Amino acid sequence: MPIESLFITSFRNHKSKKIEFSEGLTVIWGENGSGKTSILEAVHLLSYGKSFKTHQQKNLIKDLEDFAIAKGVFFGRYDKDVIAAKMNRKTRNTFKLNGKPVLSRKDLIGRNSVVVLSPEEQPITKGSPLERRQFFDKMFSVSNQDYINTLQKYNQVLKQRNAALLSVREGFMKEGHMFSWDDSFSSVAESLWLMRKKHLTLFKEIYYSFIDRYDKNLKIEVLYKKETPLKEEIQKDLLKTKKTDIFKGRTSIGPHKDDIKILWKKKDIRNFGSQGEHKLALVLLKISEMAFIKKKTSVFPILLLDDLFSKLDLERSKKIVSLLGDLKSEKGKPVQTIITTTDMLNIEKSGLLENQKNIKTYRLQR
Repeated sequence: MPIESLFITSFRNHKSKKIEFSEGLTVIWGENGSGKTSILEAVHLLSYGKSFKTHQQKNLIKDLEDFAIAKGVFFGRYDKDVIAAKMNRKTRNTFKLNGKPVLSRKDLIGRNSVVVLSPEEQPITKGSPLERRQFFDKMFSVSNQDYINTLQKYNQVLKQRNAALLSVREGFMKEGHMFSWDDSFSSVAESLWLMRKKHLTLFKEIYYSFIDRYDKNLKIEVLYKKETPLKEEIQKDLLKTKKTDIFKGRTSIGPHKDDIKILWKKKDIRNFGSQGEHKLALVLLKISEMAFIKKKTSVFPILLLDDLFSKLDLERSKKIVSLLGDLKSEKGKPVQTIITTTDMLNIEKSGLLENQKNIKTYRLQR
């Protein structure tokens, strides 16, 4: 569902601000430190239950204030969602959906999806395997309720098995009692691996199609295991690693150890990619994320672009804008896009404003 309006109070460096968004393109511009990214952060918070910039939600509260509020109105074909979040310094944060308390982030995820492209997302290509797993797990969870349920169940069983391993190591439980935990773990691990493999296969098809449309000579690959182990194989592997697992107090195999690699010309981009190559690979990942979510849910997410054209030359910028222009609904409507920039001239040169019927611009000042 697109977002109609946003109201924030004591949020980051904003004392009070209301923004009304276009169904098409909204440009938020101003110098660094004017709070442009905070607008995107608030939309993401209301859509996903947390910021894309910080794990400490108290960081969202303006200095010297006790709490911050963000409230958004999202509109669909027949109804509206009003989502409100309150971040407190001394008590837990609270969310409300249409006036009713939200008890779990899972109740928000997938309801009003967003895709964000910002410098904070660059660890997807530059960072550890954890960063890439989180990127794909988030995308698949937004798109499929069964995936997020299986992922949550796996994390719970993994936590329980690790606790059991510590109990065995400390002598509070016999090693033979690990069988029941191994059985539960291998069962849910098989399910998660199979689901991840299935979703990744579809994502790769979409990603490669966008790469080909951008540049047929561009060689970027997503590398993942060819085969996923079944329950019996997982149980055998758990037996092989049991002594090590008990010694370390943690499970050494499973979906939580996956590394989904991004290759640029057959080399791991994490180790060999330039700044421009990392940025381009990430932009193409994000456009593909948009298309994947649309494919699975029949609805495009909101696209949040934070300083899109930094580290991209004009030629690459125009190609990216062309790909973004291809993302339209069945009725020909453009994807709702909210973009920040320090320089409106960069937006104009890129061609992003061309063929846009509904454009709103906001200039923020420090």
